[in-house]
Amino acid sequence: MPASKMPTLPVIDFSPYVDPNSTEASKQVVAHEIDRACREVGFFYLSNHGVDTSLMQQMIENARTFFDTVSDDEKDAIKIKPAGDGVGDLSRGFQRVDGGAKGSHEAVDIFRPVDNSAGPPYEIGLGENQWPTVPKNFREVSERYVDGLLTLATQLMRVIAMGLGVDEQLFLSRIDKSFWNLRVLGYKATNPEETTPTVSGIGEHTDFGILTLLLTDPQKNSLQVWSKSCEWMAADPIPGCFVINLGDMLSKWTNGIYVSTKHRVLHNSSKARISVPFFFDPNMDAHISPVLPLDGSAREDEGLLYREKFLRAMQYTVVTDPNYSCTT
Repeated sequence: MPASKMPTLPVIDFSPYVDPNSTEASKQVVAHEIDRACREVGFFYLSNHGVDTSLMQQMIENARTFFDTVSDDEKDAIKIKPAGDGVGDLSRGFQRVDGGAKGSHEAVDIFRPVDNSAGPPYEIGLGENQWPTVPKNFREVSERYVDGLLTLATQLMRVIAMGLGVDEQLFLSRIDKSFWNLRVLGYKATNPEETTPTVSGIGEHTDFGILTLLLTDPQKNSLQVWSKSCEWMAADPIPGCFVINLGDMLSKWTNGIYVSTKHRVLHNSSKARISVPFFFDPNMDAHISPVLPLDGSAREDEGLLYREKFLRAMQYTVVTDPNYSCTT
């Protein structure tokens, strides 16, 4: 089903939190806008966010260079490897995903560096990052980009706390060592003229963590979000903006007040698409239980740590996904 052009996602100007001369009143307005978007949509655009736009563009260019010019053998040299019986951790590196009718893609996954001096073998998620060597500045640019997004994501959590009217430390204590994941995605070009075109994309899903900060190339009609009116709506890129969406952990932390919204990618274009989501996830030792007052009902995840949730999700994917090949 094609995506509708209407309704559209809210566009929120974040400049009051970037400009040191902003008033408290202007910050409160932004906090209210973000709170409303989190309650009603679960997605929004963020403009004037303070991240260097030239760095954003370099990320896109580096990703395109990697996917367009690196040979399959070179990609496989850094492919994700199984955990427990060698140097892999089932999480970090390159992968090809064939989702059948839901679409295929290639990706490089980079996670927060961890103390893994005891390995190999490594536990799931706790290995060494495998960095592309083409282009040569792939790692350097990516690390500077991650630093900028960690600052922005932390600020967003402060704003979310303000919008909810809770002590920001309730969130900050769970994210100061965020187990983040930078994913660099390539969707291959297709032939739109074919009667049954090859599908390039990702099936419908919600994100697992707290916030996703998404950067893509300018192509339209690929990312689609499930709306309150029960239809797919296009979330086309806006130059200089991030697309922000909420993950399952933030929905749990807010006791379901905030929405973790389904979305998918259906890419059908004669040009390959680049997408760079940054998944801002909790600390490994963060509790999954809500920070907001409870209604007294039982909670499946009460007492669980994010580490346990992460491992369960990985193990579930391995067992149930027939197209799984060391993916996260």
